[in-house]
Amino acid sequence: MTEVDLANYKKTLEAFIEKYIEYADWLGTFVPFGSEAEIRTWLQRKTILLTSIIDQIHGVTVYTMGDRSMSFHETLGFTLMKGSVTSQFWKDAKEYVIRIINEAIGSIDNNTLPVKEIEPVIPIKDETLQARCFDLLQAPGNFDRVINQATQVFEAKLRDSIRHEKLCELIPEAKNHIGEQLVNNLLSPKEPVIVISDDLKDRIAFHKMAVGIMAYLRNPSHHFLDDKIEWAAGLVGCRNN
Repeated sequence: MTEVDLANYKKTLEAFIEKYIEYADWLGTFVPFGSEAEIRTWLQRKTILLTSIIDQIHGVTVYTMGDRSMSFHETLGFTLMKGSVTSQFWKDAKEYVIRIINEAIGSIDNNTLPVKEIEPVIPIKDETLQARCFDLLQAPGNFDRVINQATQVFEAKLRDSIRHEKLCELIPEAKNHIGEQLVNNLLSPKEPVIVISDDLKDRIAFHKMAVGIMAYLRNPSHHFLDDKIEWAAGLVGCRNN
């Protein structure tokens, strides 16, 4: 990193944290604020850039929220989700985000940058999901596209997990090779074609989850446009698939 890079990083971090603190402090008051959506969107559009800077300065940081470990990127996204302020974890997550950014600014000021291994900003391990969703998560909006692609990948992987001839034998009508019909035919807990567990309870739970993905996530994103979908919801869609 050159001195110019560091100067630009510091400027970006300072501009972000000023607006982030203002927004977070207002959220805690629950007082109506006309430009809430506009400010939240501006902050959300900066999350990829912010995480990239933080990772370069600090390496990958981990925040524990309840029984779940979250990266800086996920934690920041959580604090910017609509309605997240009502969560019991929101205040601590917000303070964590502020602390990490301030420490990054301090590291630049004091020239005390630790050498740490840099890992990807967004933890999408599946190659197909990475190829189809990573660029959409970096976009400034229309995050319903992420859910559309992530659930389409899930459906395709489910369908492609058995030979096409076998699929046609089990499900003769092509119209049933998609959505809930596909899930019910391949993942039926009592007579599964794709066996994800020897435990019936696990198969029942997985079947319900898969049906939920199709009905709650996939179907709306395939038939309707929704530009109000939050960035974090798109990431959750990727991670659940």
